[in-house]
Amino acid sequence: MQAVVIEGPGDISVGDLLDPTAGPGQVVVEVGACGICGTDIHIADGDLSSARYPVVPGHEFAGRVVAVGSDVPEQFSPGDLVAVDPSLFCGRCRACR
Repeated sequence: MQAVVIEGPGDISVGDLLDPTAGPGQVVVEVGACGICGTDIHIADGDLSSARYPVVPGHEFAGRVVAVGSDVPEQFSPGDLVAVDPSLFCGRCRACR
């Protein structure tokens, strides 16, 4: 897959990355639309000390589920349209704790 990659402050390119696979409890989403926000700009400028490069920007996105790993709730199936906000969390599951 192709993606924008921020290799470091001021070092931005389009590169080829391996297609992701769905592990246990995960889904793979084919991105249909993606927003770039202020956080991404701060990462690109080197103003976010917590950034761990390389970074693929665009954590606000929507698309279609294309793969479902084991242990994923039955309500998620390939073909489902989804919107992703990785800042939301339940506080209870292993990933959120």
